[in-house]
Amino acid sequence: MPGGDDLYDDATEIDDGLVEMFMIVGLAAMLAFLVYYRQQRQQEARRRTEQQGQQQGGDVDAAPPQQQDQGFFPPPGEPEFANWVAGGVGH
Repeated sequence: MPGGDDLYDDATEIDDGLVEMFMIVGLAAMLAFLVYYRQQRQQEARRRTEQQGQQQGGDVDAAPPQQQDQGFFPPPGEPEFANWVAGGVGH
């Protein structure tokens, strides 16, 4: 029957588009959930740290805990930082 294949091809393209759309929406929802989950875990860890500090006396003059190295680039104030700012132009 003439034109029958065209109708079937159009329906297949619509179905493929819907599948792709649902996959993208599903991945976006999963990413949103993972970001939410990570924030909840960080808040819980922060609460536990604060509770431990209160249980140990909560000394106001106590030094804050040392942070671990958080990245590849040196922090501002160190001599090597100038090499990384603007790609080390002029150094």
